[in-house]
Amino acid sequence: MSNLDNLTSKIINDAKEKAAEIEQKAKETAEEKYKSGMKKAEEKKERILETGKRERELLSERMKSGANLKARNDKLKAKQDAIDKVILRLKEKLVNMSEREYLDYISKNIDVSSFNQNKKLIVKKEYVNKVKERFPNIKVEENEFVNSGFIIEENGIQENYTFEVKLDFMRDELEVEISKLLFS
Repeated sequence: MSNLDNLTSKIINDAKEKAAEIEQKAKETAEEKYKSGMKKAEEKKERILETGKRERELLSERMKSGANLKARNDKLKAKQDAIDKVILRLKEKLVNMSEREYLDYISKNIDVSSFNQNKKLIVKKEYVNKVKERFPNIKVEENEFVNSGFIIEENGIQENYTFEVKLDFMRDELEVEISKLLFS
């Protein structure tokens, strides 16, 4: 029986050793998987942090760019408002010019010799009689008027010399010149 006991004892000891070996391998495999999982998690964490940092920098740049663009647009709007005010004051000044200035303006801008029976001059209502006196050979319209400047009409075709039209026509050039004077 002692042989049987020895044999049984040897089998049990071998089984215990095998179980301990399997248990050790399982622990090592679990430890490797744990370390591998932690390494992957750490790498993922670093990628997420790096992506977040890039996105934060990008968002910051966009915000700065947006603020700079808004500031530039506000500055341009303020400049345009100032230019518009100057042009409006110029229009007001031209519309409200004195009688002498108005008559001088007409004298400098019409060719009296080109007027005939078909050609008539349309002027400001308050200066109709003064224009007739100054230009007796020109037919002056008595039922149609302008707010500023004058209009020459021949056979239904009008040449518009009103200040509003002239200023609108010259607006781009005026804006450049006003901008130079105000902002240079």
